[in-house]
Amino acid sequence: MTTARSAMTKLVLLKDLDSIIDFSRATNQFSIILYLAEKQQPVSITELSRAIGDSRKSILDSLRKLERKGLIARVDQEDDLYVGLSEHGREFVRRLIEVLTPVKTASDNILETPVRLNLSRELVLSINLYKLLVYVGLSKKGYATISEASKILVDAEKTLNILIESFTRSPTRFFKLIEKEGEKVLVLDKQGLEVLKKIPHYRLFNENRFYKLLVYLTGTPWLSEIQRTVNTILGVIIAVLSVGVFLAGYKWLVILGLITSLLLVVFNITLSKLGVSALG
Repeated sequence: MTTARSAMTKLVLLKDLDSIIDFSRATNQFSIILYLAEKQQPVSITELSRAIGDSRKSILDSLRKLERKGLIARVDQEDDLYVGLSEHGREFVRRLIEVLTPVKTASDNILETPVRLNLSRELVLSINLYKLLVYVGLSKKGYATISEASKILVDAEKTLNILIESFTRSPTRFFKLIEKEGEKVLVLDKQGLEVLKKIPHYRLFNENRFYKLLVYLTGTPWLSEIQRTVNTILGVIIAVLSVGVFLAGYKWLVILGLITSLLLVVFNITLSKLGVSALG
Protein backbone atom coordinates (compact mmCIF):
# COMPACT_ATOMS: atom_id res chain seq x y z
CA MET A 1 0.00 0.00 0.00
CA THR A 2 1.14 3.54 -0.64
CA THR A 3 0.63 6.59 1.57
CA ALA A 4 -1.84 9.30 0.61
CA ARG A 5 1.00 11.63 -0.33
CA SER A 6 2.74 9.13 -2.62
CA ALA A 7 -0.60 8.15 -4.17
CA MET A 8 -1.33 11.82 -4.89
CA THR A 9 2.10 12.27 -6.47
CA LYS A 10 1.59 9.22 -8.67
CA LEU A 11 -1.85 10.38 -9.81
CA VAL A 12 -0.52 13.81 -10.76
CA LEU A 13 2.36 12.22 -12.70
CA LEU A 14 -0.10 9.85 -14.33
CA LYS A 15 -2.16 12.84 -15.43
CA ASP A 16 0.96 14.31 -17.05
CA LEU A 17 1.64 11.07 -18.92
CA ASP A 18 -2.01 10.82 -19.92
CA SER A 19 -1.71 14.22 -21.62
CA ILE A 20 0.68 12.48 -24.06
CA ILE A 21 -1.36 9.31 -24.53
CA ASP A 22 -5.02 9.34 -23.51
CA PHE A 23 -4.89 5.92 -21.83
CA SER A 24 -8.64 5.47 -21.48
CA ARG A 25 -9.21 5.94 -25.21
CA ALA A 26 -5.97 5.35 -27.11
CA THR A 27 -5.60 1.74 -25.97
CA ASN A 28 -3.82 0.69 -29.18
CA GLN A 29 -1.19 3.41 -28.74
CA PHE A 30 -0.57 2.31 -25.17
CA SER A 31 -0.35 -1.37 -26.15
CA ILE A 32 2.10 -0.55 -28.95
CA ILE A 33 4.33 1.49 -26.63
CA LEU A 34 4.50 -1.32 -24.08
CA TYR A 35 5.13 -3.98 -26.74
CA LEU A 36 7.95 -1.97 -28.31
CA ALA A 37 9.44 -1.39 -24.85
CA GLU A 38 9.71 -5.15 -24.48
CA LYS A 39 11.79 -5.44 -27.64
CA GLN A 40 15.45 -4.51 -28.16
CA GLN A 41 15.13 -4.20 -31.93
CA PRO A 42 12.54 -2.48 -34.19
CA VAL A 43 9.61 -4.73 -35.08
CA SER A 44 7.57 -4.97 -38.25
CA ILE A 45 4.01 -3.73 -38.70
CA THR A 46 3.00 -7.33 -39.41
CA GLU A 47 4.37 -8.47 -36.04
CA LEU A 48 2.74 -5.54 -34.25
CA SER A 49 -0.61 -6.25 -35.84
CA ARG A 50 -0.41 -9.89 -34.78
CA ALA A 51 0.77 -9.07 -31.24
CA ILE A 52 -1.77 -6.30 -30.59
CA GLY A 53 -4.58 -8.22 -32.27
CA ASP A 54 -5.79 -5.45 -34.55
CA SER A 55 -5.79 -4.70 -38.27
CA ARG A 56 -2.76 -3.33 -40.07
CA LYS A 57 -4.73 -0.20 -40.98
CA SER A 58 -5.59 0.49 -37.34
CA ILE A 59 -1.99 -0.13 -36.24
CA LEU A 60 -0.67 2.26 -38.90
CA ASP A 61 -3.12 4.93 -37.77
CA SER A 62 -1.91 4.57 -34.16
CA LEU A 63 1.73 4.63 -35.28
CA ARG A 64 1.21 7.89 -37.17
CA LYS A 65 -0.13 9.49 -33.97
CA LEU A 66 2.74 8.12 -31.89
CA GLU A 67 5.26 9.36 -34.46
CA ARG A 68 3.78 12.88 -34.32
CA LYS A 69 4.26 12.76 -30.54
CA GLY A 70 7.89 11.75 -31.01
CA LEU A 71 7.48 8.45 -29.16
CA ILE A 72 8.51 6.11 -31.97
CA ALA A 73 10.97 6.03 -34.84
CA ARG A 74 10.38 4.18 -38.11
CA VAL A 75 12.84 2.16 -40.13
CA ASP A 76 11.93 1.41 -43.74
CA GLN A 77 13.10 -2.00 -44.92
CA GLU A 78 12.42 -3.82 -48.15
CA ASP A 79 10.03 -6.42 -46.78
CA ASP A 80 8.04 -4.22 -44.38
CA LEU A 81 7.95 -1.05 -42.30
CA TYR A 82 9.69 -1.43 -38.94
CA VAL A 83 9.24 0.73 -35.84
CA GLY A 84 10.87 1.08 -32.44
CA LEU A 85 10.77 3.43 -29.49
CA SER A 86 12.55 6.74 -29.81
CA GLU A 87 14.59 8.03 -26.87
CA HIS A 88 11.57 10.13 -25.91
CA GLY A 89 9.44 6.97 -26.05
CA ARG A 90 11.79 5.07 -23.77
CA GLU A 91 11.79 7.96 -21.32
CA PHE A 92 7.98 7.88 -21.40
CA VAL A 93 8.01 4.17 -20.47
CA ARG A 94 10.56 4.72 -17.70
CA ARG A 95 8.34 7.41 -16.18
CA LEU A 96 5.29 5.16 -16.51
CA ILE A 97 7.05 2.34 -14.67
CA GLU A 98 8.10 4.75 -11.95
CA VAL A 99 4.54 6.02 -11.54
CA LEU A 100 2.68 2.73 -11.59
CA THR A 101 4.87 0.07 -10.03
CA PRO A 102 8.04 -0.44 -8.04
CA VAL A 103 8.91 -3.47 -10.22
CA LYS A 104 12.36 -3.15 -11.76
CA THR A 105 13.29 -4.89 -14.99
CA ALA A 106 16.48 -6.78 -15.68
CA SER A 107 17.57 -4.10 -18.11
CA ASP A 108 16.73 -0.43 -18.56
CA ASN A 109 15.92 -1.15 -22.18
CA ILE A 110 13.75 -4.25 -21.82
CA LEU A 111 10.24 -4.45 -20.42
CA GLU A 112 9.61 -8.14 -19.89
CA THR A 113 6.19 -9.60 -20.64
CA PRO A 114 5.09 -10.23 -17.01
CA VAL A 115 6.02 -6.65 -16.10
CA ARG A 116 4.19 -5.31 -19.16
CA LEU A 117 1.04 -7.19 -18.20
CA ASN A 118 1.37 -6.00 -14.61
CA LEU A 119 1.70 -2.42 -15.87
CA SER A 120 -1.51 -2.79 -17.84
CA ARG A 121 -3.37 -3.88 -14.72
CA GLU A 122 -1.79 -1.13 -12.60
CA LEU A 123 -2.65 1.45 -15.24
CA VAL A 124 -6.32 0.47 -15.33
CA LEU A 125 -6.46 0.56 -11.53
CA SER A 126 -4.79 3.99 -11.41
CA ILE A 127 -7.11 5.39 -14.10
CA ASN A 128 -10.10 4.11 -12.17
CA LEU A 129 -8.86 5.55 -8.89
CA TYR A 130 -8.40 8.94 -10.56
CA LYS A 131 -11.85 8.82 -12.16
CA LEU A 132 -13.57 7.75 -8.95
CA LEU A 133 -11.85 10.43 -6.87
CA VAL A 134 -12.85 13.14 -9.33
CA TYR A 135 -16.40 11.90 -9.83
CA VAL A 136 -17.16 11.56 -6.11
CA GLY A 137 -15.28 14.73 -5.16
CA LEU A 138 -16.93 16.98 -7.73
CA SER A 139 -20.40 15.47 -7.51
CA LYS A 140 -23.05 17.94 -6.42
CA LYS A 141 -24.53 15.35 -4.07
CA GLY A 142 -21.12 14.41 -2.65
CA TYR A 143 -21.20 10.67 -3.25
CA ALA A 144 -21.43 7.98 -5.93
CA THR A 145 -23.61 4.89 -5.80
CA ILE A 146 -22.02 1.55 -6.65
CA SER A 147 -24.09 1.55 -9.85
CA GLU A 148 -22.78 4.99 -10.84
CA ALA A 149 -19.20 3.95 -10.07
CA SER A 150 -19.57 0.92 -12.32
CA LYS A 151 -20.64 3.12 -15.23
CA ILE A 152 -17.71 5.53 -15.06
CA LEU A 153 -14.87 3.05 -14.54
CA VAL A 154 -12.72 1.31 -17.12
CA ASP A 155 -13.24 -2.48 -16.98
CA ALA A 156 -15.36 -1.93 -13.86
CA GLU A 157 -16.33 -5.57 -13.42
CA LYS A 158 -12.72 -6.49 -12.64
CA THR A 159 -11.53 -3.40 -10.80
CA LEU A 160 -14.41 -1.96 -8.76
CA ASN A 161 -14.14 -4.56 -6.00
CA ILE A 162 -10.35 -4.13 -5.93
CA LEU A 163 -10.75 -0.36 -5.53
CA ILE A 164 -13.29 -0.75 -2.74
CA GLU A 165 -11.16 -3.35 -0.98
CA SER A 166 -7.91 -1.37 -1.32
CA PHE A 167 -9.10 2.18 -0.70
CA THR A 168 -11.72 1.91 2.03
CA ARG A 169 -9.28 0.84 4.75
CA SER A 170 -6.01 2.08 6.22
CA PRO A 171 -3.38 3.09 5.27
CA THR A 172 -5.04 4.27 2.02
CA ARG A 173 -8.57 4.96 3.17
CA PHE A 174 -9.64 7.33 0.40
CA PHE A 175 -13.34 6.38 0.49
CA LYS A 176 -15.95 5.31 3.00
CA LEU A 177 -18.60 2.81 1.99
CA ILE A 178 -21.84 3.82 3.70
CA GLU A 179 -25.54 3.20 3.24
CA LYS A 180 -27.78 6.03 2.05
CA GLU A 181 -31.51 5.58 1.45
CA GLY A 182 -31.09 1.82 1.43
CA GLU A 183 -28.25 1.85 -1.12
CA LYS A 184 -24.48 1.50 -0.69
CA VAL A 185 -22.60 4.64 -1.71
CA LEU A 186 -18.98 5.83 -1.77
CA VAL A 187 -18.01 9.12 -0.12
CA LEU A 188 -14.56 10.65 0.23
CA ASP A 189 -12.67 10.08 3.44
CA LYS A 190 -10.14 12.61 4.80
CA GLN A 191 -7.20 11.07 2.90
CA GLY A 192 -9.22 10.94 -0.31
CA LEU A 193 -10.01 14.63 -0.03
CA GLU A 194 -6.31 15.35 0.57
CA VAL A 195 -5.42 13.53 -2.66
CA LEU A 196 -8.29 15.11 -4.60
CA LYS A 197 -7.16 18.64 -3.72
CA LYS A 198 -3.81 18.03 -5.43
CA ILE A 199 -5.05 16.78 -8.80
CA PRO A 200 -5.88 18.96 -11.85
CA HIS A 201 -9.66 18.52 -12.04
CA TYR A 202 -10.23 19.74 -8.48
CA ARG A 203 -8.10 22.84 -9.02
CA LEU A 204 -9.91 23.64 -12.26
CA PHE A 205 -13.27 23.08 -10.56
CA ASN A 206 -12.43 25.63 -7.87
CA GLU A 207 -10.71 28.17 -10.14
CA ASN A 208 -12.96 28.13 -13.20
CA ARG A 209 -16.64 29.02 -12.70
CA PHE A 210 -17.51 28.07 -16.27
CA TYR A 211 -16.25 24.51 -15.76
CA LYS A 212 -17.93 24.29 -12.35
CA LEU A 213 -21.26 25.36 -13.86
CA LEU A 214 -20.93 22.79 -16.65
CA VAL A 215 -20.20 20.01 -14.15
CA TYR A 216 -23.31 20.88 -12.14
CA LEU A 217 -25.52 21.22 -15.23
CA THR A 218 -24.39 18.04 -16.99
CA GLY A 219 -23.64 15.89 -13.95
CA THR A 220 -20.22 14.83 -15.27
CA PRO A 221 -16.67 16.19 -14.75
CA TRP A 222 -15.33 14.76 -18.04
CA LEU A 223 -14.87 17.28 -20.83
CA SER A 224 -15.63 14.80 -23.60
CA GLU A 225 -19.02 14.00 -22.05
CA ILE A 226 -19.75 17.67 -21.30
CA GLN A 227 -18.91 18.56 -24.89
CA ARG A 228 -21.05 15.77 -26.31
CA THR A 229 -24.05 16.70 -24.14
CA VAL A 230 -23.93 20.44 -24.86
CA ASN A 231 -23.21 19.94 -28.56
CA THR A 232 -26.19 17.61 -28.83
CA ILE A 233 -28.53 20.10 -27.11
CA LEU A 234 -27.34 23.07 -29.17
CA GLY A 235 -27.40 20.95 -32.33
CA VAL A 236 -31.04 20.02 -31.73
CA ILE A 237 -31.92 23.67 -31.12
CA ILE A 238 -30.23 24.69 -34.37
CA ALA A 239 -32.04 21.94 -36.26
CA VAL A 240 -35.43 22.96 -34.83
CA LEU A 241 -34.79 26.61 -35.68
CA SER A 242 -33.75 25.64 -39.22
CA VAL A 243 -36.99 23.70 -39.70
CA GLY A 244 -38.93 26.67 -38.32
CA VAL A 245 -37.25 29.03 -40.81
CA PHE A 246 -38.01 26.64 -43.67
CA LEU A 247 -41.69 26.23 -42.71
CA ALA A 248 -42.57 29.66 -41.40
CA GLY A 249 -39.85 31.91 -42.78
CA TYR A 250 -39.63 34.10 -39.69
CA LYS A 251 -36.53 36.29 -39.73
CA TRP A 252 -36.18 36.19 -35.94
CA LEU A 253 -35.72 32.42 -36.17
CA VAL A 254 -32.78 33.01 -38.50
CA ILE A 255 -31.24 35.38 -35.97
CA LEU A 256 -31.76 32.87 -33.15
CA GLY A 257 -30.20 30.16 -35.30
CA LEU A 258 -27.13 32.31 -35.97
CA ILE A 259 -26.80 33.18 -32.27
CA THR A 260 -27.06 29.50 -31.29
CA SER A 261 -24.46 28.53 -33.92
CA LEU A 262 -22.14 31.21 -32.58
CA LEU A 263 -22.67 29.92 -29.04
CA LEU A 264 -21.76 26.44 -30.23
CA VAL A 265 -18.47 27.67 -31.71
CA VAL A 266 -17.60 29.78 -28.66
CA PHE A 267 -18.46 26.92 -26.32
CA ASN A 268 -16.17 24.45 -28.10
CA ILE A 269 -13.30 26.94 -28.27
CA THR A 270 -13.65 27.77 -24.58
CA LEU A 271 -13.83 24.11 -23.64
CA SER A 272 -10.67 23.32 -25.59
CA LYS A 273 -8.76 25.88 -23.50
CA LEU A 274 -9.62 24.42 -20.10
CA GLY A 275 -6.52 22.22 -20.18
CA VAL A 276 -7.55 18.83 -18.85
CA SER A 277 -7.40 15.62 -20.82
CA ALA A 278 -10.06 13.03 -21.56
CA LEU A 279 -8.86 10.92 -18.65
CA GLY A 280 -9.79 13.47 -16.12
